[in-house]
Amino acid sequence: MSDSKFDTPGLSRRSVLKAAGYGSLAAVAGSTLGPMPFAFAAGQPIKTIRPGYLTAACLGDMPLGALRDGVPVGTDLELLKLIADRLELKLDVLTMGFPAVIEAVRSGRADWFGGNFAWNPMRSKILLLTDAVFYTGAYVIMRDSEPFQTSISVNDMKGRTVGSNTGYFTIPDMKKIDGVKEVKLYDNTDACLRDVRAGRLDFAVLDAPTIDYMILQDPSLKLKQVPMAYDEKFPSLTAKFEAIWGIHPQNQDLFDGVNQGLRWLRSTGQIGPILARYGIKNPDYLVPLPKDQRVGVDRDEQGNLIGPFKHAPRDFSQAFA
Repeated sequence: MSDSKFDTPGLSRRSVLKAAGYGSLAAVAGSTLGPMPFAFAAGQPIKTIRPGYLTAACLGDMPLGALRDGVPVGTDLELLKLIADRLELKLDVLTMGFPAVIEAVRSGRADWFGGNFAWNPMRSKILLLTDAVFYTGAYVIMRDSEPFQTSISVNDMKGRTVGSNTGYFTIPDMKKIDGVKEVKLYDNTDACLRDVRAGRLDFAVLDAPTIDYMILQDPSLKLKQVPMAYDEKFPSLTAKFEAIWGIHPQNQDLFDGVNQGLRWLRSTGQIGPILARYGIKNPDYLVPLPKDQRVGVDRDEQGNLIGPFKHAPRDFSQAFA
């Protein structure tokens, strides 16, 4: 499960190469000997903890990233493998609990972490954070019979019961909604979903990608998720966030390659279909935030890296041509 609801105290779940014209000798070699391996064409191989491998730390939870019979599966690991293949790196996956995932990268035991982790200013000061992989917003779980299809507002919750798991930072906002009949808190997701199915709870706010995957795996649940409309009076409950990946600041080349690979996946339309295979089908997951909260923190208006880890990016365009 992600940390999408745990960026405040509570339950935790969740150098420079200018390859544009690498010289006449490389051009001759490429034309006479055939296509060159990317690592040779670009110069020095990418530095990683284990040479030739990209060591990825994740929570081991579906649908975001896990190992099945030793094979990486899940949205983030599938996307990462597409990038790693282009960078000629083999993927090695470590699964661990939260917050060990982030600490593994900070301490140099892993090259990368991912799995629906939210961008926030604090993390941008200690790690290199990629562009958004997708955008997770507040989704409301309800029975299929409810009339809401494309959106639900805070006002729609008046007179109804709303639930979530203990420790989610959305709870204070839920309790502020005028006219809500009751806010119920649960120790685990299964208990909360049982009450929604049984009609003892009208709406629930949980970890959206996880619920999408559960609904895909078991349509008999007869549940659906609907995006919540943004309301500035309830930012914790209704605002979207960027799901990002993190890399150690000393591994600038790896960051540049992975981030450019992520932009390649987005520009070629590969992210949406991979999310959809795991039940994450709502187009809202690919809609950016109305205001980019990263501008002036770790990105400028053009999306370039700024802040303490600003550097001239290594060009990996050959890998993603």
